Amino acid sequence: MSPSEPLAQEVEERLKLALATADIGQWDLDVFSNTLRWCNRCAAIFGSTLDTKHWYEDFLQGVHPLDRDAVHASLQFALSPLGAGQYSQEYRFVWPEGELRWVVAKGKVFFEEIDGQLWATRFIGTLLDRTELRRAQEAILQSESLAMIGRLAASIVHEIQNPLESLTSFFYLLRAEKSLEKRAEYLAKAETEIAHLSEISLNTLEFYRDPVGVVPVDIAALIDSIIVVFQGRITRLQVVVQRELGTGVAVLAPQGELRQVLVNLISNALDAMPKGGRLVLRARDLTGRTGERCVRLSVADTGFGMAPNVVARVFEAFYTTKGVSGTGIGLWLSQEIIKKCGSRIHVKSSQGRGTVFSMYLSSGSKTI
Repeated sequence: MSPSEPLAQEVEERLKLALATADIGQWDLDVFSNTLRWCNRCAAIFGSTLDTKHWYEDFLQGVHPLDRDAVHASLQFALSPLGAGQYSQEYRFVWPEGELRWVVAKGKVFFEEIDGQLWATRFIGTLLDRTELRRAQEAILQSESLAMIGRLAASIVHEIQNPLESLTSFFYLLRAEKSLEKRAEYLAKAETEIAHLSEISLNTLEFYRDPVGVVPVDIAALIDSIIVVFQGRITRLQVVVQRELGTGVAVLAPQGELRQVLVNLISNALDAMPKGGRLVLRARDLTGRTGERCVRLSVADTGFGMAPNVVARVFEAFYTTKGVSGTGIGLWLSQEIIKKCGSRIHVKSSQGRGTVFSMYLSSGSKTI
């Protein structure tokens, strides 16, 4: 045995120990013979052992139907000489008894030149079960959704309280007022407050009647319905709302989730202006470099702004500058929602001058 052999064996044992500690499975495919070898951890992740002769068919059958085509295409591209030989995919796998698991797979393909042509000969890789992490993320998302409902409920209570107090005052004055002209004036003002209550009620219901899935969303109508809920807070803080929303500007997005993003951004903007300022809501149609139509949607404030070190971490989960009053989830969740729409949230901020959050969303048809 050469001196290098014990060292190689030690390195291999250390690698196996590291993979076992991290709960990572490893597999090795001989492409020519279609022989697959994998460790016990891989079998545990998939909830069964695959048929040695028909392993690929068994594997694809277990992949969630909505992920199956993407997984197959990614594998075939990795094995093709035209590809880079790299494989990386996250997908859902359904166990034989029906339990859903989230799997992350990464692999490397090795090629050999045979008769002047490249052929894939060996395919090695790793598997990681991310099911528990996914479940934890879903629990966090649910928790933040409930927190958002609580914040909205508090805003709605404040909104309703003002017109109710006004109504109480008008009815009190009506009891003692003998002038028909004054009574008519008080009744007209009372009707205005009742109409305002009705508007708040209707806009509140919109938060729970959003259609499921990606739909055309009128940006101006969506933002107006949100502003109604925050109007009391806006008035109390002496914030001027500046709308730069073109008529009929629409995006294709999950309406309820986009509403949640805007509620969070507008709420944060108001938090940044405790002594008043300007809230700018802007939506503009744009044409991308490849000719696709999109809408740039921005929420800007003239508040106290953020330091560069805060901007760098603002989308991190659980990072907050609000102390016990903040969860550190809102902006992270907003970014995750916008990612689902195929975009990202960008932020620019300057201390003492304010902050701008922008996102680019597919517009589909310009008018709806």
